[in-house]
Amino acid sequence: MNPSKNDGSNGSNNGDRGFESALGRLLGIGVLASTACLALGLALSLSRPAGGAQPALLTAGLIVLMATPIARVAVSAFTYTRRHDWLFASLTGIVLLELLASVAAALGAR
Repeated sequence: MNPSKNDGSNGSNNGDRGFESALGRLLGIGVLASTACLALGLALSLSRPAGGAQPALLTAGLIVLMATPIARVAVSAFTYTRRHDWLFASLTGIVLLELLASVAAALGAR
């Protein structure tokens, strides 16, 4: 009997692959959405320099680009909590709070 087959690691490895795959999809979607907003906003700015939807699209693209890593940390914290991995849930929760405090401080400085 092969002890490596019965140590319970196979299930956690599959879960880790699914977790990493989900995070990869999240990051990919965020980058694609950001790129689409930025590209459309830039194209509109070059074709019609005055006003319109360009500033909103460019701002939305930048916000989505900055929010994507925050969303990754939030999903990680949720996943670790669901798995009862309290050490990593705590650490990612602290990182998430620091990121959100940074956003709040930046918005408060406006």
